[in-house]
Amino acid sequence: MFRITNRMMYDSTLFHTFRNNQGMLAAQEQLSTGKRINRPSDDPVGMMEVLQFRTDIGKADQYLRVMDNADAYLGTADSTLGSVHDQLKVVKELAVQHAGAPMGTAENRITAATQVDNIIQQMIQYGNTRVGDRYIFSGQKSNNMAVDSNGNYLGSGKDLRAEINTNTIIPVSVRASEFLTTDMNPALSSANNGTLLASLNGGSGVPAGNFSITNRLGATATITTAAMTDLQDVIAAINGTGLNVTATISADGTALVLTDSNANPTQALSIIDGGSGTAQALGISGSRNTSVFTGDDLNPTISGNTLLSDLYGGTGLTLTNITLTNSASSATVTFTGAETTVQNVLDAINAVGAGINVNAAIDAMGQKLNITSTNPATVANAFDTATGSTAEFLGIGGGQNVIPVLQRLSAALKANDTNGIMTSMALLDTTMANVNAVRGSVGARANQVVSTRDSVDQGKYENTKLKSFVEDADFLKAASDLAMLQTAYQATLKSSSSIVQPSLLDFLR
Repeated sequence: MFRITNRMMYDSTLFHTFRNNQGMLAAQEQLSTGKRINRPSDDPVGMMEVLQFRTDIGKADQYLRVMDNADAYLGTADSTLGSVHDQLKVVKELAVQHAGAPMGTAENRITAATQVDNIIQQMIQYGNTRVGDRYIFSGQKSNNMAVDSNGNYLGSGKDLRAEINTNTIIPVSVRASEFLTTDMNPALSSANNGTLLASLNGGSGVPAGNFSITNRLGATATITTAAMTDLQDVIAAINGTGLNVTATISADGTALVLTDSNANPTQALSIIDGGSGTAQALGISGSRNTSVFTGDDLNPTISGNTLLSDLYGGTGLTLTNITLTNSASSATVTFTGAETTVQNVLDAINAVGAGINVNAAIDAMGQKLNITSTNPATVANAFDTATGSTAEFLGIGGGQNVIPVLQRLSAALKANDTNGIMTSMALLDTTMANVNAVRGSVGARANQVVSTRDSVDQGKYENTKLKSFVEDADFLKAASDLAMLQTAYQATLKSSSSIVQPSLLDFLR
C-alpha cells in the first residue's frame, strides 16, 4: 500500500498553485504587451522568424530613408537643370537679336555681354546648388563646391551613389562636369611619364620628401621621392623595398593600393610621413590593420603625356573630326588615328588652326582643352562634325560646356565679332540639347526611385503582416485562457485548503 504523506500533499499543492499562477502571468503578459512571443523561451522557432522579419523591416526602413535623400537630390537637380535650360533660351534670344541689325551695334552688344556675364554667374550658382549642406553637383566630393568663380569644375569625377534596395545601386547626383563645364578626369597611369607627380591633387602635386613603410611583420623601409617625376617611379620604389608590399593602381583608376602578402602578420600596415607631407599627398598616409590598403583619390590633371585611353576615368576618348571657326574662316581637323596622347591632339588642332589663327592648349586647371584666337578682335569656336562628340569631350565644343560657350559668346559680343555671335547660336543649341538629355537621365532615375519605393513599401507591409501573425497574441484566446486559469487557481486554493491536514500550529492556537 502506497502512503501519501503530508509532504507530498504540500508539494503537489505548491506545484499546481505555481503552475496556475505562471499561466495567469503569461496570459496577463500577452494581454498587456499584445505579443504572444515576448522572449525566446516562449517559442524559439517563432522567435527566429520574428528576428528575421525585424531585420527585413529594418532594412526596408533604411532603404526608404536613403530614397528620401535620393528624391531630394534628384528633384532639386531636375528643377535646377530646368532653370539652366530657361537661362540658355534667354541667351539664345540675345544672340539672335545681336547677330545683326537693328540691335546689332557695338554699344548694344557690350550691354548684351553684361547680361551674358550675369547669366554666367547665375550658372555658377546653379552649379553650386545644395541640399542641406551637400553640393549636389560635386559628385562624391559633395562637401566641396562644384564650380569655382571662373566656371571650372572642382568636384569628383565619380557620381554620388546610393543603395536603394538589395543589390540596386544608382547614381543620385549629377556632376556639373556633365553639363556646365568639362572635366576630362584622367585615370592614374603606371606607364613611364603617364601620370606626373606634379599633376596629382588637382595640379597641386606631391612635395618632394620621404616616408616610411612598415609591413605587417614589423619590417620598415624608407622611400625618398626627391628624384621621382611620375607615379610609376613611386610604384617601382615601393615594390623594390623587399618588404613583400606591392603597390598598384586601384581598379577604378583613382588611387594607389598597397598589398601586404606576408603570412602570419603581427601588426598593422603603416605608412608614416617624414614630415614633408609626401605620403599624405600620395593618399597613403596612415595605418590599416588589413593586408590591403587603398589610398585616397589622387585627382590628377591632364598633361601632354596623358593617354587618350586614360581619359574619363579610363573609358577613353575616340577621336572624330572637328571643325574650327574664327571670324569668317573655318577648317576641319581630321584625326588620323595615330593620336594616342593629349599632346598629339593639340598638335593636330594647332597644325590646322595655324591657318585661321586658332590655338589650342590645356586650360589652366588641367581639366580640359581651350581654344583661343590669336586675333583679339575675333573669337575662336569648335564644332563636332556629323554625330561625333570629340570637341564636346575635349572641352572646346558645345554639349556639356555651357559656361565655356557663354564665355566665348560674351567675348564675341564685346569684340563686336558677328561671326563669333552667329557661331555661338549653334553651340547654344547643342548645350540646350545636352541639358535636356541630362535632365531626362535624372527623370529616369527619379522614376526608378519611385518604383523601388513602392516595391520596398509593399515588402515592408508583407513582412510586418507576417511578423504580426507569428508574434502577436490572440486577445480573445489570451483573455479566455486567463479567465480559465483564474478559475483553476481559485479552485486549487479552495480544494487544497480542504485536503491539507492541519499543522501543529493549529493545535497551539
